[in-house]
Amino acid sequence: MVQTVRRLRAIYHNLKFRLRFRAFRDAEQLFTHYYTVNRWGNKESVSGAGSTLEYTENIRRGIPRLTERLGVKTILDAPCGDYNWFRHIPRAKGPTYVGGDIVEPLVRRNQEVFGDATTCFRQLDVIRDELPAAELWLCRDCLFHLSNADVFLTIANFLRSDVRYWLTSTHPECEQNMDIPTGSFRLLNLELPPFGFCKPQVTLDDWIEGFPARLLGIWEREELSQALANNAAVQVAVRDLLRKSARVSS
Repeated sequence: MVQTVRRLRAIYHNLKFRLRFRAFRDAEQLFTHYYTVNRWGNKESVSGAGSTLEYTENIRRGIPRLTERLGVKTILDAPCGDYNWFRHIPRAKGPTYVGGDIVEPLVRRNQEVFGDATTCFRQLDVIRDELPAAELWLCRDCLFHLSNADVFLTIANFLRSDVRYWLTSTHPECEQNMDIPTGSFRLLNLELPPFGFCKPQVTLDDWIEGFPARLLGIWEREELSQALANNAAVQVAVRDLLRKSARVSS
């Protein structure tokens, strides 16, 4: 019963969101609006509660150990948001950092304030733009804001890149993935249909009390590519989305 009520609330929320989204030309304009008006209403970070120092305490300890273990020399953090928490990770001998975000004024501000010899920022649409060179792509707090179609496009973008590892958010206790318009939100379990990811190689706990259980899971590009290619349900989902996209564009 509780699950049904949650789904009905989510459907109602997404219907309202679709009406609001019509005012924006595309995702860049929408997320730029979010940045301008501080859509998430957090006093510490315009990127929201998930980007506060309290929320990120565990992953700020875990990410340096992970990058050292994997021999990461360059890390791509996209979307990087306002760089509120990652700048507190010690990197004296750590990897070079490339932050990417679709919001141009935010990227410009980050570069002006934080850019240096080992830290740079660039405008980047993770759905469509070619990913810059890196060993690891941190894609946190992103996919659960994207429609299923845009999630698949982002997956495809990773698989055709030269980035070896993808460290991204997943909700292990989510029992069914809903579709949403890009810019909205829902819990997202990447191991469930329609995405069908294999088990992550490593996970980091990425939540605090009062928030849904969430992990940062790491997938190696070739292993994930093979898992998705061998998953018939994923292939069907991709074909269905391609057909829907073709109808919308025609």
